[in-house]
Amino acid sequence: MKTATYYMQNLAEAREMAGRCKLLDEQKLRTLSPGDYQEWQISNEGVNCQTALSVSEAASVRELVLKQSRPSVPVATPKVSAPPSSAVPSLRDRSDQKLSSSRILAPV
Repeated sequence: MKTATYYMQNLAEAREMAGRCKLLDEQKLRTLSPGDYQEWQISNEGVNCQTALSVSEAASVRELVLKQSRPSVPVATPKVSAPPSSAVPSLRDRSDQKLSSSRILAPV
């Protein structure tokens, strides 16, 4: 019997076996009695088929997720530039603004 670890290390074999097993499983399901089909499922051949199918499907899902998580076009990081110095009031201007606004609001 071949393990999932074996099939993960031999993915091409797992995929080939999975393709054959899909057809074999359908054929066994049609031709065997329910009891004989269950017996086949727990046989070495049946377990190898199920393991190969599981590993093959998991590898396909993993590849799809990895493909979708990678950006297809490299994302450029935007350049952050400092605003021109004239757009930012100097500390002196700010303190002058505070003083002038307090004069306006101060009671006479």
